[in-house]
Amino acid sequence: MNKRLWKPGALGLICLMLAACQTVPEAPPKPVEAVARPAPAEPPPPDPAVQAGKDLDDAQSVYAEGRYDDAIRQLGPLAADAGLPVSLRVTAMKFMAFSQCAQNRVRPCRQQFDAVLELDPTFQLTEAEKGHPIWGREFRNALNARNAALAKANKRGPAKAATP
Repeated sequence: MNKRLWKPGALGLICLMLAACQTVPEAPPKPVEAVARPAPAEPPPPDPAVQAGKDLDDAQSVYAEGRYDDAIRQLGPLAADAGLPVSLRVTAMKFMAFSQCAQNRVRPCRQQFDAVLELDPTFQLTEAEKGHPIWGREFRNALNARNAALAKANKRGPAKAATP
């Protein structure tokens, strides 16, 4: 080799340059992908019957406080909602009747009991409720009227089919 090409320290510099040429540059770091996390689940909508049960409890508390008109306003939508369980609707109607009777509104009280028996013909007041001087009497009147109407309908028998 020619001594003129080689200078002291030149070999190290050449090796370094060659090493730099052969080194594959590092790839840029990949972005860290976000860990796929499920979106927080929204709570399911409340069950209408559960909410209605809470509303019924609230209305009964209002009734117990003697605020009968407020109780009637709260109970009305519960009694009218055909999507709710019959037992809940019947209880709402019963307390509407009690609220009407407590204010000596006998006709609306009786109408509520008529509606209760229409919805649930097997409905009965408790023994304590039957003894109340107003709503006990109105419930018996509604029950007797319903039984009389059923007996009359049974005497007539089924309607005859029209013949062409």
